Amino acid sequence: MTKMSMVVERGLARCPRCVSMADYVFIEFSAEVYSGMLRYEVRCRKCGECYGEESRPTVHAAVVVAEPPIVWPPDCEPVPPRDRRAELRQRAAELRHRTAEVAARARTEGTRARDETTKWVTKSVQKARTIRPADWFRRDEAQTGGVQTGG
Repeated sequence: MTKMSMVVERGLARCPRCVSMADYVFIEFSAEVYSGMLRYEVRCRKCGECYGEESRPTVHAAVVVAEPPIVWPPDCEPVPPRDRRAELRQRAAELRHRTAEVAARARTEGTRARDETTKWVTKSVQKARTIRPADWFRRDEAQTGGVQTGG
């Protein structure tokens, strides 16, 4: 085989020297001489400028970056369902029992026991307010379709 170069494209471009219209060509060299080399030439008829650029394909080393393995979070056990009605009933029963005890003591001891009762009832009410009002009583099953999701 002969060592030849081939014109791939030709057309009109601006001259880099006088900025008038000039002819340009892209010349691709044969694989035996220069593997994949491409030459760009601009020849101006007005000023006689012959401008050329050569480009060679770059040989890149394969870039391999080891990715760290994906670390998945551990599976969590499902949270057991809470019976909020039973919790509320239990707290109310504790409150009734404690109130009855303090009321009995108040009858025998007087003012100091009433102050202690007031403090304890206030503390219990504040504690009860930390429960979300929506969780005090279950929503009607007709609204939820009998399916309860979430916590």
